[in-house]
Amino acid sequence: MRLRPSLRTTAATIVMLAVTLFSSTVTVAGASAAPAADPTGVSSAKVTLSPEAAALGSTPEVALARFWTKERIAAARPADNGVSLAELRKTAQSSVLGETVVAGLPPRVAATGLAGKSGAGSAKAARGDVSVMAGATGTSWPWRHDFVSLTNGKVLYQHNGGLWHCSGVVVSTEARNTVFTAGHCVHGGPGGGWQNTNWTFIPDYYYGDRPLGTWVARELWSLNGWMNNGDRAYDVGVAVMHLNAGRRLADVTGSQGIRINGPATPSVWHFGFPLNSPYDGEDLITCDGPTSRPDDLKLACTIQGGGSGGAWLADFNGDSGYTISINSYHIGNDLTQIYGPYFGDGVSNLYAAVRNLS
Repeated sequence: MRLRPSLRTTAATIVMLAVTLFSSTVTVAGASAAPAADPTGVSSAKVTLSPEAAALGSTPEVALARFWTKERIAAARPADNGVSLAELRKTAQSSVLGETVVAGLPPRVAATGLAGKSGAGSAKAARGDVSVMAGATGTSWPWRHDFVSLTNGKVLYQHNGGLWHCSGVVVSTEARNTVFTAGHCVHGGPGGGWQNTNWTFIPDYYYGDRPLGTWVARELWSLNGWMNNGDRAYDVGVAVMHLNAGRRLADVTGSQGIRINGPATPSVWHFGFPLNSPYDGEDLITCDGPTSRPDDLKLACTIQGGGSGGAWLADFNGDSGYTISINSYHIGNDLTQIYGPYFGDGVSNLYAAVRNLS
């Protein structure tokens, strides 16, 4: 059964979010020393096209569809690597703003025309029982053009002359143009700066096939706790997408739900486009299982390099669920366990900042 569309946020939560967002951006004139930035505060940057890409088309989506050739996609490197225990900050996002729950939403329009073909029409007639777990070893998602494939996608961008690869998920917002990913897929952390050149999301990607077209970000957002402190508990990023052929992203793909300040250790299905062997980043891969913590969420799963930013979906019914974290890091050379930030007050502020950016 598909989740029914719902946009439920209490008035009290909205007020608290607005107060928190305002307070995180206040500057005190004449202060002798600026206070440490609130890690739950948010910042953003505009996305730009490189001169080479801009010369390839009259609109961002045309230009980057031509820029991201099969050769460039194959050359893109994973944006993540192992985090040492020495540099790992064992914290968690605060959780005082209250729970926000927004359900997944179906597509509103057919995708035909974006790339000369349609992404619809692959019904799960033989889907089987989704209670059969994928397990901790990443497994190819077996259905093309279904709701899962449409809402998950490959992330590509250019930074400091290099080509980079992550994963992302379309999340329900009023603006219907929002992709969640890892913070390190939009910003390099302390001293790293914004990674905001040629930032692209390709939903329903499979070995070069792009039935829903190539989508270009117009703004990137992340949290102060990641950008200023490199704290993995805040390693969350958002891309606000341009229109494509006059259509909003979620109108074409649909969207997965989101749950913030929810249960501490939910069971999840995780989706992404990993590049670590034996995976090649060309196919949507999934793991499934319980999470644990004391701080960041932990999941036994072999989706690693290139899987950064891939969705962790709770209450997954075979089509949709609630995004409760994203793939953030692994420790050292251990490619059997992955970690993701608990979606707490920082993500609550981030979601409030972007959900109406139409």
